[in-house]
Amino acid sequence: MSVIFNRAQSRHSVTLKKFASASATPAAVHFNARGVVEKPDFVMERPTGTKGEITITVRAHCIGQGQWIAAATWESQSGHLPFDGTFPHNGSKVFQSRSEAVENALNVALRQIKQQLGKLAKTPAWSGKIDAAAAWVADAVVQTRLHDESLPLRGCTVIDLCAGGLGGFGLGLTSLGADLLLACEKDDEARSTYMHNVRPRKVHADLCTLDGTKLTCDILTLGLLCQAFSTAGKRKGFADPVLAEVYRHTKRLLREIMARVVIIECARQFLTQEGGKDAAEVRELLMQCGYRVQHRTLNAAGFGVAQSRERSFIVATRLDLPVDDILGYVFPEEQEPTAVVEDILEQDVEATIDDDQFVLHSELPSQRQTALAEVGLLKTVTTQQVRDAQGYRLYSPKGLGASLTASGGGRAACTGAYLVNGRARGLTPREAARMQGMPEWAKHHALPSHALKHAGNAVAVPLARELGRQLGAILAART
Repeated sequence: MSVIFNRAQSRHSVTLKKFASASATPAAVHFNARGVVEKPDFVMERPTGTKGEITITVRAHCIGQGQWIAAATWESQSGHLPFDGTFPHNGSKVFQSRSEAVENALNVALRQIKQQLGKLAKTPAWSGKIDAAAAWVADAVVQTRLHDESLPLRGCTVIDLCAGGLGGFGLGLTSLGADLLLACEKDDEARSTYMHNVRPRKVHADLCTLDGTKLTCDILTLGLLCQAFSTAGKRKGFADPVLAEVYRHTKRLLREIMARVVIIECARQFLTQEGGKDAAEVRELLMQCGYRVQHRTLNAAGFGVAQSRERSFIVATRLDLPVDDILGYVFPEEQEPTAVVEDILEQDVEATIDDDQFVLHSELPSQRQTALAEVGLLKTVTTQQVRDAQGYRLYSPKGLGASLTASGGGRAACTGAYLVNGRARGLTPREAARMQGMPEWAKHHALPSHALKHAGNAVAVPLARELGRQLGAILAART
């Protein structure tokens, strides 16, 4: 299928020129003698009518059932005339759907554009062109999903409560074809960012005023406020006086909203808070509402992000859904970590911590690690003494990143500190978003303090996606 998507067209329109069915032909016959796909099934391009704008073309090809590869090219007739790209080839990463392959290729292209331009990317001559290209990519991703019949959650509806700023659940589930009916988020700044990136049909500002009696959906997602349970918070659970009202209305909405599946995310300490009393209360409420309830703790590092981030997940499936009698809902399996912090770093970022403000205590690793790689400690501002506590630990970018937080202190608030090219610094908002698996085209808040808070509150997008992928076959059985 060949597609031309023109930015001048309406936001939700594409021109479909030719259709080709997914091929079941053996993969080897799709490639020429050099291992390249010469005539891909799907082509989408950004033609520009203005000289110097960035042109992007993405090509995707099906090499077998549920096996898609894609690659992008980009160029500009401005400045030093950059160009980069390949056709899909036998070394391309394989994805389960066309949409995922296309989005990955476009994300790679945006990373290339920013990093190859280097300091030029932040100049007035280029920054506007990059922003325009990213906006086109965001629309192109949406259009690709709309025309991808293979997505496992196509036709499924989602309501996202306590949606946050980056919208991990929203982005993860819509990437599988789900339709996001309603998002609820009280924080004005977070809600604005979420609306831009996820594009729900409707939004509601305050969970406490939401009437769920007439709401129905396939999947209801909820991020319980981690401050009540995490070690970085007060750990008062449902007894927290500030959050008690939110919890009361959360439980009300779990009863009111008619959802086929409920997914709840929280800090892993939720399992053990007060001997598990709080977790038991939520599980029992869901069981009373007619769900089979399962609970697991998963680490986002096992789903391809550069961060050791353990979170607790409750998945509740309605009793009439066709789950396995023994296994029920099958949680996605964690894989060996593959990403590290150096994979998500931006170029030419200045150090935020002076050289005399940290002390190294370990040899710097030369090889990539599959765990946190602590190499030193930071000094406190007041006493100038090194402190062995989270927020004062210095890590190598050759390993995983520390779990992002919404309000963590220390010398590199929310992100932790890393020794990058011999200098110590925290992460930028874009790096924090990448650490949560956010697509390159997604925007973050303009103020770093808000952007880092939103990243610390988010569900990792790849983990949310895999939780949703496991629901495809279950929800396909309509009742």
